[in-house]
Amino acid sequence: MSETVSFSSFSNILDARLLRALATMGFANATLVQAKAIPLALEGKDILARARTGSGKTASYCLPVVQKILSAKQSLELSDPTRQTTRALMLVPTRELAEQVAATLRSILEYCEKEVIVANIAGNQSLQLQKLLLADNPDILIATPSRVLSHLQAKTLSLAALESLVIDEADLILSYGHDEDVKLIFSGGFMPKVFQSFLMSATMTKDVEILKGLVMRNPAILRLEEDEDEAAFLTQYSVHCSEEEKFLLTYVILKLRLVKGKCILFVNDIERCYRLKLFLEQFSIKSCVLNSELPLNSRFHIVQEFNKGVYDYIIATDEAGASAEKDSDDEKEDDEEEEEEEKEKISKAPQFLSTQPAAPGVDDEEFTGMDAGPSTSSASLKRKRNSSSKSKKKRRDKEYGVSRGVDFVDVSCVINFDFPSSSRSYTHRVGRTARAGRTGMSLSFVVPIDQVGKSKTVSLDSARADESVFERVEKDQGGRGSKIKEYKFDMQQVDAFRYRMEDALRSVTRNAIKEARLKELKTEIINSDKLKAHFEDNPLDLAYLRHDKPLHPTRVQSHMKHVPSYLMPRIAPVVPGGEGLASSSAAGTGTKGETKDPKIGFVGFTKQRGRGGARGGRGGRGGTSSGRGGSVNMRGGQGKKKGDPLRNF
Repeated sequence: MSETVSFSSFSNILDARLLRALATMGFANATLVQAKAIPLALEGKDILARARTGSGKTASYCLPVVQKILSAKQSLELSDPTRQTTRALMLVPTRELAEQVAATLRSILEYCEKEVIVANIAGNQSLQLQKLLLADNPDILIATPSRVLSHLQAKTLSLAALESLVIDEADLILSYGHDEDVKLIFSGGFMPKVFQSFLMSATMTKDVEILKGLVMRNPAILRLEEDEDEAAFLTQYSVHCSEEEKFLLTYVILKLRLVKGKCILFVNDIERCYRLKLFLEQFSIKSCVLNSELPLNSRFHIVQEFNKGVYDYIIATDEAGASAEKDSDDEKEDDEEEEEEEKEKISKAPQFLSTQPAAPGVDDEEFTGMDAGPSTSSASLKRKRNSSSKSKKKRRDKEYGVSRGVDFVDVSCVINFDFPSSSRSYTHRVGRTARAGRTGMSLSFVVPIDQVGKSKTVSLDSARADESVFERVEKDQGGRGSKIKEYKFDMQQVDAFRYRMEDALRSVTRNAIKEARLKELKTEIINSDKLKAHFEDNPLDLAYLRHDKPLHPTRVQSHMKHVPSYLMPRIAPVVPGGEGLASSSAAGTGTKGETKDPKIGFVGFTKQRGRGGARGGRGGRGGTSSGRGGSVNMRGGQGKKKGDPLRNF
């Protein structure tokens, strides 16, 4: 779409208060997915949209949903009991994404917040506390599938008047262990038979096809591929290196500021997360960590501090990218074995109707800038995901997700410190940068198979699949018009930092990592709202926690903070008479007012001081004009000749 569509052109279909809020937010023009989805959604059509991350998918479904609620309330009297009821349900896979959607809705509803009530029940509040929120019948409900199912089964939530259903990050919502919850929600008789559906995703996968068959009929399918110019906003690099060289290159890149701006470093393990953080602390590089062990409020706070610029580097644990997500090629064998079992399940699946009537003999509709997808039959529901059972076994927060959905502000670089296990996960990791028309870069470390396991302290099992996954990523990105370039380092200059890297890695022991994790836990306990009453009754417990010191503190060496000048890589070649760094340091001043020859081949160890010439000029005891440092035969301006050691022996 070459022409830019402004939001003012939607004045005939959007409320003036919404347009005013968009202007306050600084949004003048609609993105491609917004320009296509909003008019179709307000016509009552189901929307299945595929667009890249950062393309404005959240606003593309929030605006139509809010507009429908405002129009419905406008036609009802204030005394009408059906005026205040839950009309929209937004299902998201992670709590971080739920908070982001709620923040977007609060901004859109700035001038009509009393008209539309929004409730986010994806947080970690108790069901009893959320029951009070649901008693007010909020117009829009944001939640994860597990929380919605809990309230539906407890009969504290009613969806009888539901008009709009939104499933954001549809390709992820099943692979995060929500598949059973979603099936129970749709098959338990909780949903009305007629409602409008929105499925939003950055990739089209089997999970999206399954959801499409469950909740949609004749949807408008928007396959909005990015243009070449938009693909050029993201520059992708890769480096093939060993496990230890990952730490070496990360140290060099961050310490020498080869990457400017805010940066996200993705790792595949929580212990790895703290190891990298403590490693960077050895060089006084401040960073923060984000993983599923941290409580929800702490994760929100960390993301906010990163977005505000308190931290330039955030180390995020992408456990979904390490294990939960799979590429379609990896799932084929498992799918073929279970086709027969799935056929029986599909035949018993409930049928749902969309808001638009079925048109006999008419397939999915085609629109400009999008493709019409084939109508979903029961045969498309053959697949089954095996990853969900694995994610449920984890004791950590299964609704944690950082590589998907969370909007990090002004990220200039993404470093895949540990390479993801699928092409899908790679796409969404690098999608954290180059968002909304900004430029960005990604750098991925790939460990060759012959280098895996050589260093037991820093090796990771997931590195064995790096090369095979990287081949799939190259193929996938090539199909999107992008190319992953090789980032070349001058290893001779980088090797000068190797002994410092090895010294820092030796300081990061297992006990130090354990103490770092305990420190985070103690901080959460001290700041916990639920434990305030306990600490008031038992002040000694709080005092013990505050004065507790680590048994094995990390050894931080102060000299590692600074990079010596002799380790700095040369920024210009040594050219006679040139103005590079090396030639300018060789050239100096000898006697007062006299400049040394820049072609000089040897520079003595004696420091050259400008004031030495002045002392010698006064005619010091040595009687020479060069003074201290002026002559190699004189002892620094004191006028006494050096004795011959052989003659005095």
